Amino acid sequence: MKKKIIFILIESAKRELNSKTLLALRALNKNYRVVIGHKGTIWSIFNKCNPGIVLLKSFGPKNTDTINLLKKKKFKILSNDEEIILAWDMNERIEYRMNNENLNKIDVLLTVGDTDSNEIKKQFPKLLNKTKKVGNIRLELLKKKNRSLLDDETDNIRKKHGNFILFTTQFGRVNIIKRSEKSIDFVFSRVIDDKADPESAHILNVNNQISMQREILLQTIKFLDNFEVNFPNKKIIISPHPVENKLFWEDYISKRKFKNIILNKDNLISINSLINASDLVISSNSTSLLEAYLLDKKIINFLGKKTRLVEIDFLKKISNVVRSADELVNILNSENNIKKIDKTPDMAKTIKNLEYDYDAIDELINVFSDIKHVESFESIFISKKTNKIFYLKNFFREFKNLVKKLIKFKRNTVYDDLYREKIGDKLSYKSFYKKVNQINKIEKIKNLKFTQLIPKVFLLDKE
Repeated sequence: MKKKIIFILIESAKRELNSKTLLALRALNKNYRVVIGHKGTIWSIFNKCNPGIVLLKSFGPKNTDTINLLKKKKFKILSNDEEIILAWDMNERIEYRMNNENLNKIDVLLTVGDTDSNEIKKQFPKLLNKTKKVGNIRLELLKKKNRSLLDDETDNIRKKHGNFILFTTQFGRVNIIKRSEKSIDFVFSRVIDDKADPESAHILNVNNQISMQREILLQTIKFLDNFEVNFPNKKIIISPHPVENKLFWEDYISKRKFKNIILNKDNLISINSLINASDLVISSNSTSLLEAYLLDKKIINFLGKKTRLVEIDFLKKISNVVRSADELVNILNSENNIKKIDKTPDMAKTIKNLEYDYDAIDELINVFSDIKHVESFESIFISKKTNKIFYLKNFFREFKNLVKKLIKFKRNTVYDDLYREKIGDKLSYKSFYKKVNQINKIEKIKNLKFTQLIPKVFLLDKE
């Protein structure tokens, strides 16, 4: 049967897998075929595929060659920018993240709410008819109707750790994994490698952000050094941001010989499951506070002593703000005073997901349906021979992966570490098959067809 094809790319399994798998399954009910898998691996097969709709996570300069190929082959390109859920300066964020040669090649630009939509239309008026406000599909998983998808991981975490405070650290500017011996920090990489203006608003903001993170990290160490004395019956799990250097935290915890402060070393536990299992969440200017808010958790926003421009106002509205280690100790000593902030109508203007009875996944599928001039095909591949070639490639790659596993082969470059942090084994056949069946308990699709095209890339269809 001829069907339209949707290609869904995953960059970080721990952040995107649940929501994008749910999107894929729901699209099957609208008579689409779906190719879903690791971003870089799907890129490698586009030139063999019939054109369809491609959902990108971003469209920066590193994506230019792929976007040019997609345009040449008449694919339809949808993209949001995952980094613009919230921002301290939406004008500067959009200028920095979106003002590049690929912007006008996008067929549909997806936005989160009024704040980013209005700024995009202001900066790029030609995109007026290309912009669609849908919210963020990842946030849909945090609503009560979908939270059962977190149950298994949540239960396992609670069995292992019992009651705990979760501290999701946000020190990616000062405790970053260095990708090159030549780099100093993010600011100088932007100035040297990307030729950013040293006096631009972007560089000013990042310098401000670095200053804030250094101050908060020092206060965090002061707080943690005294945590077991101040709270002998409490436990903290530290979960660093994915770009942070975990060795810093391992070394610190080891030298202090903490008993009740634990580092989350499991790269592939969903941050949402950790939040869901916790009693309380502490973070600093991080969107994990938004996720905790949507999961109905008490949240503390640990900021610097002085107010800075790079503080995100929306996060301050939904959280209990403290500005020193001493204030954090005081509020934890009186947990009954940690308020849960009620939703207000104006919040939905910033994040459309917060509208009553709204579903961003359904809305995104409506956007797919509205795209004109998308052809239907019997197969995802241009040539029938490609199916056989991919079958053979799949067999040999699986054999190679098995051999690597048996001999315990492991590369240890920075990029390999980042891959393990973002994907791990979540897109292995066994793991992803289990995930699809788990999520299908919500969607209840009968006659679901699951095929691995090559390792880390799958075809989902409905017979």
